[in-house]
Amino acid sequence: MGKLRFAVVLLFAVVLSQVADAQVVYEVARRPGDTVVHRPKVGVVMSGGGAKGFAHIRALKAIEDAGIPIDYIAGTSMGSIIGGLYAVGYDPDMMEDLTTHQDWGLIILDKVPRKYMSLDNRLNKRNFFLEFPIKDGKIHLKSSVVDGVYVNMLLTRLTLPAYKQRDFNKLSVPFFCVATDMTTSEPIIWEEGSIARAIRSSMSIPLLFAPVEHGDRLLCDGGLLNNFPVRLMREKGADIVIGIDLEMDYIEKEKLDNSLKILERLIAVVSQHESNKAREECDILIRPDIGKANMLSFNDFSPILKCGDEAGKAHEMELKALADSLQAIEPFEIHRPHVKPIDEIEISKVEVDGVGADDCESIRSYFEVGKLPRIFKIEEIEEIIVKNYSTGYYSDIWYEVKDSPEGNILLVHCKSNSYKTFAFTAHYDNNYRMQVLLDLSMMYVSKNYKRRLIDIDVNIADYPSLRVNYTKFQTNKVRFGMKMSSLYLKMNYYEIGQEISSFWSIQDNRFDLHFQYVPNQKQQLSIGAELCYANLRDRTFKEGVENIEPHHLYPYLYMRYFFNNEDDPDFLMSGWNVDLIAKLIFNSVEADSENDYGDIGVPYMTLKADINRAFKIGEKHSIRVGAVGVMPLGVDKTPEYFRAAVGGQSRMKYMDNFIPFTGIPFVGDFLDYAAFVKTSWHWYFYKKLYTRVNCDYGYLAYTRDTWFDDDMMDFGVGLTLGYKTPIGPIEIEVSKCNEYEYPVLFVNLGFWF
Repeated sequence: MGKLRFAVVLLFAVVLSQVADAQVVYEVARRPGDTVVHRPKVGVVMSGGGAKGFAHIRALKAIEDAGIPIDYIAGTSMGSIIGGLYAVGYDPDMMEDLTTHQDWGLIILDKVPRKYMSLDNRLNKRNFFLEFPIKDGKIHLKSSVVDGVYVNMLLTRLTLPAYKQRDFNKLSVPFFCVATDMTTSEPIIWEEGSIARAIRSSMSIPLLFAPVEHGDRLLCDGGLLNNFPVRLMREKGADIVIGIDLEMDYIEKEKLDNSLKILERLIAVVSQHESNKAREECDILIRPDIGKANMLSFNDFSPILKCGDEAGKAHEMELKALADSLQAIEPFEIHRPHVKPIDEIEISKVEVDGVGADDCESIRSYFEVGKLPRIFKIEEIEEIIVKNYSTGYYSDIWYEVKDSPEGNILLVHCKSNSYKTFAFTAHYDNNYRMQVLLDLSMMYVSKNYKRRLIDIDVNIADYPSLRVNYTKFQTNKVRFGMKMSSLYLKMNYYEIGQEISSFWSIQDNRFDLHFQYVPNQKQQLSIGAELCYANLRDRTFKEGVENIEPHHLYPYLYMRYFFNNEDDPDFLMSGWNVDLIAKLIFNSVEADSENDYGDIGVPYMTLKADINRAFKIGEKHSIRVGAVGVMPLGVDKTPEYFRAAVGGQSRMKYMDNFIPFTGIPFVGDFLDYAAFVKTSWHWYFYKKLYTRVNCDYGYLAYTRDTWFDDDMMDFGVGLTLGYKTPIGPIEIEVSKCNEYEYPVLFVNLGFWF
């Protein structure tokens, strides 16, 4: 049918040049009495296909190069992205440039850079292997792998040149796209509204991207019902349709060898009947042979673009013939805009919908609404969106710019996030050994939009632990909390020369009440009171003597200031980390007046400072420098429980007085006084392989009088070889300290938690 229509158009052009009274297709009055033939309208339709859709760009360029006027354009899924950008005014060359310079890993994985994370997440966020939502008391699968906040921002940024236009028919080329309503199983045709939101719904691949809520509808990838909307293009008014189709009619079963390919094929099979009819309706059908690429091959854009180029050139003669025939019917000139992404925009007002008044004001405060109107960099707007998303307080967050008589309105859409999740992860290092962490997290949002968070950690390990945190968010900057924890830990105690003299075990139970002030994403001030009920068991190997201390109750007040803007805790390249802790300790209530810790009720303080700064040097190198200081005030000697436990290389967060030191075995020293500097050099020398050189130098002492004596000086150096994997770093480190006879071997597998 399509080929026949195309032949008729060519024949009509020939006849028209010879027959003066030829029958017209369309009549328009240029002058009274004059009747002219109006050329047929051309529509271009592009199918879905995920990353394979990059081929649309070169095929579209072939159509342009042939001189064919495009009067309508439409698409589904990835076809809606390319079609929408073309309608906004981007030419194929600009779209190709945007494609090849985009960080697709960041877009697809939806991973928030650490520098934008809230302090809560910097302190407590884990890299879980699996995470499941809990609904109605049951564990469910997530509706999608990613929420799509970065996709939202990318589409908004690229469509901003046309933000004033809400009617898609009034774009530089009239445009529509197709989505699927999951509630009614109906196709949804987008022809007005937010271009970015329309495209976002059309390309929401099931299970990969979260579906889009639009009123009462839940919209997903249009390819489920109509992956190739050629017949809709006919209904819109196109006389000639050029189709660019990426789907294959048949795939060998041997190629369907993983879940991704099965999902991709499933989307194609569901709408196969409609796609087959659509192909028959095309006057020219361009079908790039994508080869081995799949819908997530976003980093293989070069070969995919080449496939589109080859497919376009295969139809070069046919496309040129169509262009010539259209010129013969009615001469025309093609005038296309050459739009580029805009870098900044003036905003006169900021509005927020979907959340309560407190959250609205909190989000608006990021934009400094008191200083409006002003010009915003697009990157600045996106940074604010990511910062708010990273808190975990909001879901489905996106923005758009609306034109108004008073100026541009920035409208932020989001929903308050209530959730319950169950997750687990694992880690091994030879300080703490094998650990499997189970986490239950529950965020509640009340009617007045006050938040409450309950987080329960169960660490199933050689050294097990249990932690329960409860936080009430009075505002987004002020919160109150309660923590309960219990842990069991074993360690060796060393004499000089690295000979093990004792075996220690600690049973630690804590109850904490605290207040927190969080002025921004980077810093946090905590003031609290804690009760510690602890037991220390000491067994001397040589003499076979076991000293079991009774449980002691240690009450204390504390203040902690924490600042962090490091880019990555595992592969650090730049940023600060400042951790300052002061404790006012009231002696163990079981202690008698003759012990080494002072009289009952006489308080004393312990101070700890850990300050680090990382500097990026080029693309593959960084240097980190830091200093650690620990000391008591008001007493010369503290209980072992409060002393600095120095040694080991693990960065696990068991207790806040554990301090790693290069070359010293795990908890090699329990002491009251420490002052040392630490440096490390990081080098990513080949792809995901890296090395790190560590050097710690300073004074570790048991008494104030001997703190800076020469024989209290410790110097440790270490070399680490690591490999970055999706489940965390794999590291082997060899280190040596001058106070110990033998080197220390450290092995780490997985992310820290």
